[in-house]
Amino acid sequence: MTYEEFIQEWRGETDNVICHTSGSTGEPQTISLPKRELWKSASRTNRFFNLGDRSHYHSCIAADYIGGKMMAVRSEVSGGILTYETPSNRPLKDYSGGPVDLLAVVPSQMIHILDNEETMPPIRNIIVGGAPIPAGLRKRIAESGLNVWETYGMTETCSHIALRKIDVCTSGFSVLDGIEISKTIDGCLKIRLDGWKEIETHDMVEIAEDGTFEILGRSDSMIITGGKKVNPLTIERALEEEFGCEILVTSEPDEKWGEKIVYLIEDTDLQVNDTAIKEYARREFKEECHPKEIRHMKLPRTANGKKKRR
Repeated sequence: MTYEEFIQEWRGETDNVICHTSGSTGEPQTISLPKRELWKSASRTNRFFNLGDRSHYHSCIAADYIGGKMMAVRSEVSGGILTYETPSNRPLKDYSGGPVDLLAVVPSQMIHILDNEETMPPIRNIIVGGAPIPAGLRKRIAESGLNVWETYGMTETCSHIALRKIDVCTSGFSVLDGIEISKTIDGCLKIRLDGWKEIETHDMVEIAEDGTFEILGRSDSMIITGGKKVNPLTIERALEEEFGCEILVTSEPDEKWGEKIVYLIEDTDLQVNDTAIKEYARREFKEECHPKEIRHMKLPRTANGKKKRR
């Protein structure tokens, strides 16, 4: 879908918008979202960033997904200007417009922006979503001084419901106005959307006294090996921060362990040493988290770049 097609759909007489989930933990799904809820979501973001009819929105992501659609909705709600480009890993390469008030990118595009910061237009706010931000990239963003915000949300919540600034002292996610959060009995995040509906996620969460929250991992990604539970996201974050490459911790059926732990390493230009990884795992993780096998390969990903889990 193009932005022109979506804007025509948005301005049409139907009450709902058809959206597609990313499929990072299963098959992609098609869902219908009320336009009134997309309007509320857009208004929350506009208020947070103080955006209005003179604001310039620029999107580097596709209109097929909720992140792209919502950039159009935010501009429609505020009366501001929307520009966009064909998604690539070289965002703003051919951009010739003026200052941007809100730029939407995915993590891989943020790398190009940092590598070419001197040629970028003035950008007031950048939101990064669609996939987890690797530790090395997070560090570069924090040191850049750019005003960059990590998003938390999903298609079912009409884009992000919480934001956190990426800086040297990164704190938890702060929910936007009209959003309430709590924990389920299993310790997962429950979201209440401004009188619309409640969503019980599979994201295990820690909620601080000030209402901010941290995502600890996904309950449906837990691996049981030798009768013990392993949270792959916790292992991945530690390894990525230590070795500076992207890693997917997964498992395969095993006669002895039930499931054996496998580390998939996407080291690109880096030469990541298996012995160093094993030694780090023995030093930092419990025994059940140690890899039974390490493979170097291109990580499986969804259409919009997220790591694709089992």
